[in-house]
Amino acid sequence: MNLLTRTLFPALAMLGLAITAAAAGWESIEKLPGHDAVTVTVRKRPRTYFRLTPRAPLTVTVSGPARLRVISRAVLTERPEGEAAYQIVALEGEQALRAADERAGAARGVKAEGVAALGAGRRMIVEVPAGTHAIRLVLTGLREVLVRLQRAEPARAPIEWVSLTPVRASRSVSVIEGEKSIAYYSILPDRPVVLRVVGPSTLDCITRLDYEPAMIGAQAYRLRVVEHGRTLRTLDFHTTKSGAATYTGLEHRVPSKFDRFSLAVGGGLHEIEFHLVRPARGSAEIHARIPAPSVGNQP
Repeated sequence: MNLLTRTLFPALAMLGLAITAAAAGWESIEKLPGHDAVTVTVRKRPRTYFRLTPRAPLTVTVSGPARLRVISRAVLTERPEGEAAYQIVALEGEQALRAADERAGAARGVKAEGVAALGAGRRMIVEVPAGTHAIRLVLTGLREVLVRLQRAEPARAPIEWVSLTPVRASRSVSVIEGEKSIAYYSILPDRPVVLRVVGPSTLDCITRLDYEPAMIGAQAYRLRVVEHGRTLRTLDFHTTKSGAATYTGLEHRVPSKFDRFSLAVGGGLHEIEFHLVRPARGSAEIHARIPAPSVGNQP
């Protein structure tokens, strides 16, 4: 096994981390042919809804692949103490794409003209495949609900991350948060953490300041990212003590809440240093990772 392989892949045996890439935001559908919009005020903000009754289904045309989000609110003739029950089914032709059985009591801070009370919002998401689809929403169990319709791009696949082990670091510590234990490496004054990374890639870094017993309140710290003597980034963070995380292997220190930054890495082999600039006598921790490299043409 060569040095490059030893540098990049020992973390495969360590804790595996995965996050879902942020999907595109939800875009509201403000107009439906043949249907009048109803303005619902939610915490003093106007929102566009449409009436849905058992006798008058709603049909919305959606271009996929996409997600259709249906936010429904029961129309209550009076403010009940209990809950209203109803079902919404999303159909394409005679095929049911999604059905939701909902129960909701009256919502506070939600108003619509001519409506005594509205139920708390309930959400249903319909996955829409590629192509153009006419999706019909059908209501049962209640005389009327108001629905807000939103479209978004399909959810992206999770990104698998590989944690990196530095080629040089003064020490390692474990951060315990909940049931997770994650390896961090200490950045000390004049003793940087050094990583070797093969690009092109994205280096995702999570950092924490070490709180000593005498440190209270918000604290500032500065990191510098260097390659071959050239400063790539200077980062200033302000943080406070974490109420949920603890250290293992680092006595009399408390981790701060985490900060995060990313660094685009070009092609080739890179040796990147992480320096602590401030505080002059303090210490910080870093956990670095990259997206898992694909191997060959495996799916």
